Amino acid sequence: MTIEFDPYAYEFHEDPYPIYERLREEAPLYHNAEMGFWALSRHADVIDGFRDVTRLSSSHGVSLDPMASGPHAYKTMSFLAMDQPMHGRMRALVSRGFTPRRVAQLEPRIREIARGYLANLHDGEPFDFIKDFAGRLPMDVISELIGVPVQDRDELRIKSDLLVHREEGVQD
Repeated sequence: MTIEFDPYAYEFHEDPYPIYERLREEAPLYHNAEMGFWALSRHADVIDGFRDVTRLSSSHGVSLDPMASGPHAYKTMSFLAMDQPMHGRMRALVSRGFTPRRVAQLEPRIREIARGYLANLHDGEPFDFIKDFAGRLPMDVISELIGVPVQDRDELRIKSDLLVHREEGVQD
């Protein structure tokens, strides 16, 4: 049986692990001609792929979305859609805000944000870890790093979620 991998399928997003396992076993180098992409599924192959800038390029984007792919993908995807040396130059600029020293300076604030989310949980009551904590904390930490006002963060999160939201069967 031939494996079919549709990265837009809700089934995949709800539980990707069976698909990942089948890809690793049956098609470690998977090609989807209809959607025009290749996928590596074994860890060692993925690592080798990241290091092989001769055969594998990000310069046409890292998304299947037509608006974020092609030779001008960097305009939408920023340095994610760049190869070296341009990727390295842009990454160095961005990385300055995420140095260990800068993150260490923010540690008290990061702990305060995390404690705030945890304080809203009630002992013994079920909660959604992603929705109530893990899905919020990274965005708030990044917002803290770049100076997004607290009152604007919920709206920023909603817009960011909409940016990556996919409807079943919709590919753009």
